[in-house]
Amino acid sequence: MNFMEELTGRLVVVHPQLTIDPFFRQGQIGVIAMADLKNDTISVGFGGGPLVKYSSDALFVLKGKNELYRDIMTGVKEMNIETFMDLLDINMKQEYSDYVHTSAALKIAVENPEVMERSMISGGLYFSEPDY
Repeated sequence: MNFMEELTGRLVVVHPQLTIDPFFRQGQIGVIAMADLKNDTISVGFGGGPLVKYSSDALFVLKGKNELYRDIMTGVKEMNIETFMDLLDINMKQEYSDYVHTSAALKIAVENPEVMERSMISGGLYFSEPDY
């Protein structure tokens, strides 16, 4: 399986502060249907209606579970208890790689800007093809 095939089916969040979005999907969770990394076009489905095309910078994904856990533990002194608990909840949901748990983790992340900043990365960083 190549990298673009790995992206298909992955859950993403549209940047909540995206200024130009003709489909008004800011902050919503969608599923990657197709990825054209050469043209920086990610087609995202939202459970109904047409696929919406975004640049990778307009989308966010959760950090990997090990990276997030490490960040939680190293940054614990700089966060309040609610942020800490939300991040741990997200991290626990990452133990299951199914749609229900991932979607629930993304919803938690989007509800609080600090949690989102600490738990997610821009698709522009994530979707860069690895150098093999």
